[in-house]
Amino acid sequence: MSGFKLFQMDVKSAFLNGIINEEVYVEQLPGFEYHQHPKHVYKLKKALYGLKQAPRQCYERLSNFLLSNGYERGMIDKTLFIKKSNSEIILVQIYVDDIIFGATKDSLCEEFVAAMQGEFECL
Repeated sequence: MSGFKLFQMDVKSAFLNGIINEEVYVEQLPGFEYHQHPKHVYKLKKALYGLKQAPRQCYERLSNFLLSNGYERGMIDKTLFIKKSNSEIILVQIYVDDIIFGATKDSLCEEFVAAMQGEFECL
């Protein structure tokens, strides 16, 4: 593909952007206990870095966003997303919180970046 340009972007705090679909509780951290209720735990509302659920929830949120914006998931590699427009194509590869993307037309990349920045905090 002649003229195909590749770019890279990080989704800042991707693990904190994930939405948890199950109930997860954490103990109070040493030094940060609520003294009136030292045995209480906290229920998380969003994924927290270090949780085993965090990478799965982060990927789920990113992939749902892409699918809802007209991208199709790769048949072999489920972390590859493809969007075709007439004879133009954009490819998006997700690896944890890193995204590699490229297109045959600059405007497709610009649209992708704008959409991602509208939904996530990206670097």
